[in-house]
Amino acid sequence: MLRPFLKALILFIIMLIAANQAKSQFSLSGEFRTRAEARNGYGELIKEGQNTAFLISQRTRVNILYQKDWLKTGLSFQDVRVWGDELIFNSTGIFGDNASIDLNEAWAELNFLKNSSLKIGRQYFDYDDSRLLSARNWNNHSVKYDAVRYRYQNMNLSVDAAFSLNNMADNRYGNQYISTKMKTLYFVRIQQKLNQKLSISAIALGSGFMQSDTTESMNTRVSLGTYISYQTDRLRSWASYYHQLGKNNMGTKVNAWNLNARADYKTGKLSPGIGFSLISGDNSNSTDSDNLFDLLYGVRHATYGYMDYFNNMPKATKNGGLNDLYGVVAFEASKKLTLTAEYHYFALNSKVLNTHPEISGTYLASPLGSEIDLWFIIRFSEQVALNGGYSVMIPEKSMEVIQQIKPGKGLISSWGWLQLTIKPTFFKAN
Repeated sequence: MLRPFLKALILFIIMLIAANQAKSQFSLSGEFRTRAEARNGYGELIKEGQNTAFLISQRTRVNILYQKDWLKTGLSFQDVRVWGDELIFNSTGIFGDNASIDLNEAWAELNFLKNSSLKIGRQYFDYDDSRLLSARNWNNHSVKYDAVRYRYQNMNLSVDAAFSLNNMADNRYGNQYISTKMKTLYFVRIQQKLNQKLSISAIALGSGFMQSDTTESMNTRVSLGTYISYQTDRLRSWASYYHQLGKNNMGTKVNAWNLNARADYKTGKLSPGIGFSLISGDNSNSTDSDNLFDLLYGVRHATYGYMDYFNNMPKATKNGGLNDLYGVVAFEASKKLTLTAEYHYFALNSKVLNTHPEISGTYLASPLGSEIDLWFIIRFSEQVALNGGYSVMIPEKSMEVIQQIKPGKGLISSWGWLQLTIKPTFFKAN
């Protein structure tokens, strides 16, 4: 099944290598990322009688980059698998598995008028604090966008404008689309560097969702935001605010917000930091508007705790939104080894109705729980790195109720992981 694909890939590589003789740049690189995990409450609280899950997953990528004059192209294939997930096998061998090989990136970028470029195809979007658009690299598949992006950039000013239109098939007529996936995406993002220390950016983004899987009625949520960064040799600080208007996929008016800030200060080998993220939630007494901020394709894992309890914000908070207050300290033990500890305090942003008979009060108490994340990274070289960690979630009664666990019966959940990443450069020519 893979032979035609491999033949086409090898032929493509040979053609690009041959083209290198005409003053072009070409590189062929890869990534081998293997991660072992012990899940004892990863993503949700562990319950009595449940056993720890042990698993190993792997992401393998081949990246091709070609550039000549005003043309630049990128092509990347990846295979994502859990060890042992093969579906076609018998007692004498393993023959195949899920269709895990897919197209990671495929784009062409045309540069013109000195400061302008047009990038077309499957590509990554990741800006500022990654709250609206991100690569979400912890996810082995990551998040890509089929889009066209225009960029203007000089020394101090950068302007990006992008547009994407999605369909499930090569339709002859009609524009139906899955209501849980983004039908359209378009944005304009401007960044201005004011001086060596201070920069500011603003983004206006529209995300369109179909009202149902069988109709062509589309509603658009509009996200407006700004991001300010101030950095010195020792201080790294930033703040951002995003506001959402328009309508959600069901046609309800949207009025939601997200406020974030963080500051880290380097002193010797230590780098302590503090930060917060506030995500508005729905008003339990009103159904006239949608006040839960939609994270869209924004970052989760690197922001709201490594145990990924808040990947699905409506489910994790019962539409109540989230207040995340955190402190972090990193210790640079050597040029190759860094140790980090982080503490998160999670609470509901808005009032959530209490439906549990064993808890008094009309609304759930705001505290959800505390998470402690410990991790390390060892950089053996530019191409090889080993990182790993251990995390603990200490739940409060409100988290137990939301996850349908009897109050007081939620166990302290934990999760450990170890990841080896190897990024070799197989070939490079200028």
